[in-house]
Amino acid sequence: MSPTAPAHAPRLASIEAARALAALAVVLMHATHLMRVPQFSGHVALGGMFDFGYVGVDFFFVLSGFIITYVHHAELGRGAGRWPGYLWKRFVRVFPIYWLVLAMTAGPSIAARWLAGRTPVSELGAQDIPGTLLLWIGGHEPAYVGVAWSLQYEVLFYLSFCVLLLHLRGGLALYGLWAVLVVAQAFGALPGALPLKLGDPHCLQFLMGVATGLLARHAALPLVRRQWGLVGAAFIGAVLYERLGAQGAHAFGGRVALGLASALVLATLVAMEQRRPVRVPAMLAQLGAASYSLYLAHCLLINIVLALLAKTGLYRTLPEFVIFAVAVAAAVTGGWLIGRCVELPVVAWLRRRTASPRLARPAATA
Repeated sequence: MSPTAPAHAPRLASIEAARALAALAVVLMHATHLMRVPQFSGHVALGGMFDFGYVGVDFFFVLSGFIITYVHHAELGRGAGRWPGYLWKRFVRVFPIYWLVLAMTAGPSIAARWLAGRTPVSELGAQDIPGTLLLWIGGHEPAYVGVAWSLQYEVLFYLSFCVLLLHLRGGLALYGLWAVLVVAQAFGALPGALPLKLGDPHCLQFLMGVATGLLARHAALPLVRRQWGLVGAAFIGAVLYERLGAQGAHAFGGRVALGLASALVLATLVAMEQRRPVRVPAMLAQLGAASYSLYLAHCLLINIVLALLAKTGLYRTLPEFVIFAVAVAAAVTGGWLIGRCVELPVVAWLRRRTASPRLARPAATA
């Protein structure tokens, strides 16, 4: 760490706002696609104008690498004593609220099957349990909570970060080798696919975030005139390339372009914050803090709203845009409330449980 770099991680309001916007992009896309089922509209709403919203997930993968590197920078290379506390923080951040949303999603289906005298969880096989309950990436994708596939990558990333906590230079060397292998697999230079989806382009996006976090903690990032215009153009260009490029959507080249553009956005935000704190609308910052709950629960909340509108007959009488707006507003409000009233208090309580005087005294003595 640079002698002038602060050991603590200052809170960056602009990053919270960017997190909120990325979550909103995903919500807008899913709201239009959830309306296409036969009992609702039967087609993607609004002509698919928000189909690009999945790029918010690509941004999240880069942001994930950036955040854990930026926040835990002072702990890198400090030895085995650091990783248990780090993993506990990651656990309480990911799993409690995920299990709550999983219960909210799977509960009605299980209860209905049980009341009907059928096997409550017949749609969940033994092979689905590791991926669904523990977000293990080595098996099947999670059931019930559709967006949880991305959490499987997050858990993989969080586990891999332990190598940087154990040994900084060795961990960076392994991360560099990981990036090389991802590129090699994309170009068919490996005899087969890497296990645990380690060769997926999303892994490269995470590594871009780690590199951005290290750079932000080591140096004053440049900020030139009209930089936002250039960065915005680069991000839009990356989205268009990913969507319309010769490789097609979701291809390796597009993922790399989105990863690089997302890293540029984060680097520019940090450069602004290094000069003076960036002020953002309070509601946007709060939504960013609750964006994980919004991301997890929005599909469930949108489906509930659409079903209620269909039951009351309003779905067939209201304009499509109004239905879409009501569903999005309910999902954002509900996700914010879950984050504000459940997720954040639970995370804070669980972290306080580990900060007992018995554990704190040896650290203070040392």
